[in-house]
Amino acid sequence: MRNKILLLTCIFLCSLSVTNAQYHQLTGVVTTAKDHRPIAYAHVGIPAQGMGVVSNEVGAFTLNYPADYAKDSLKVSCLGFKTYTIALSKVQQEDTLRIYLKPEVLELAEMIIKPHSDSGRMILREALKRLKKNYPTKMHQLNAFYREKVQSRDDYGYTRLMEGMVDIQDWGIDSDPQRMRIRVNEYRKSNNLAKQTLGQRAWYLVFGKDTPLYDILVQDPVRIHAHNVRTVNNYAGEKSANNSRRYWLGEILKNPKSSVRLVDITTYDGQQVYQIKFRFPGNYGNLYINSEDYGIHRIEWNIGTTYEDVIFNRDTISERGKKMASGIKNIIENAQYQGNLLGKIRVDYQKTGGKYYLSYIEWMTMGDFRKSKVHEGKTTHSYNFCSLMVNEVQTDKKEMAKVKPRQTLNRKEDTDDVRRQYNERFWQNYNVLLANPLERKAIRDLTFEESLEQQFKKNQ
Repeated sequence: MRNKILLLTCIFLCSLSVTNAQYHQLTGVVTTAKDHRPIAYAHVGIPAQGMGVVSNEVGAFTLNYPADYAKDSLKVSCLGFKTYTIALSKVQQEDTLRIYLKPEVLELAEMIIKPHSDSGRMILREALKRLKKNYPTKMHQLNAFYREKVQSRDDYGYTRLMEGMVDIQDWGIDSDPQRMRIRVNEYRKSNNLAKQTLGQRAWYLVFGKDTPLYDILVQDPVRIHAHNVRTVNNYAGEKSANNSRRYWLGEILKNPKSSVRLVDITTYDGQQVYQIKFRFPGNYGNLYINSEDYGIHRIEWNIGTTYEDVIFNRDTISERGKKMASGIKNIIENAQYQGNLLGKIRVDYQKTGGKYYLSYIEWMTMGDFRKSKVHEGKTTHSYNFCSLMVNEVQTDKKEMAKVKPRQTLNRKEDTDDVRRQYNERFWQNYNVLLANPLERKAIRDLTFEESLEQQFKKNQ
């Protein structure tokens, strides 16, 4: 009995210490020093604690941190700009902190700024060789903000919104992605203004569906590179990346029609960074690779498949094959987002403790067929816009609130079906959400029937 009382007392005291933990909130804007233009996607963080956020499209950010961190430093870094560092004790009283970043001007030797044609391939090969050295291979946990928006093909109106605060437990880039665990701590969602068609629901009943919360992580080109499966393209008769691994870095080097060029050298956190532009049939984008350790800071990848580059320039394709490909080409071009994209991904990595950890990932992909409630039941394509912003990286197993199997989100549970009690107080004070408000168009489209607040309460 005495032991039980002692245990309950300890639990009570611990709960008090957690409840009474003091936090500081730092709100600010990151702009250019010369003309005060907003800088989007700048990393604002406390490196010593593995904590940080990313500035939004207008350069704004909000960072909540424990009072215990007041002796640490705030660091703001962005590609192409000088890193800004200041003691937290000097800025924690600011109502709105304004951070002005100066561009990093490089003075490079002529031989560096005029690279030979194979330099881009050489740099990328070296980066791929060092993946396991540069990226975590041990268990770690990420706390992140997840947002998913659904748009309709007919007028690009928003029809669905889902947001959550999640913990992601990962065993490193050389582990099977299926081992990853996601715990949904907080979640809210709007009404669904475009229901799945009967045929689409039947398709998912037969073939199943993975939740985008897991899918967005599997799209990470660095994360999946070692686990890609190459299949045969029936039209071209050559090997190409499997659709589930379409953002695969190896395809940039192995595709016989790829172009990989070093086009510029910029900086990040005082170090030189190579900008590599790549293109192969239906795919194009940029890679930003550190010149010292060959870690990949950022990947920008776009898919705009037309089949024309892949099929019609080949003399070996039969007339029947060309007609079939032409039909597929028309379907794809009609489905492309705003006439040019089938999908895109943008991934940022932040170096913490000698390793590059996921910082931000944004993914646009074609969704399913939907019947629009707004447009009198018209059936149309949908587009999913998913983003994941990492707030904190935990590498110490002793400090982790590990994701237990019973807490793990089911991989086959669609985000449409996830339900959690709506915690209004949490969302009113969630710092990441405050720095990343919804665009006006999304709010206008989604409040077709009632306010978002009413929808969140109804859909818990």
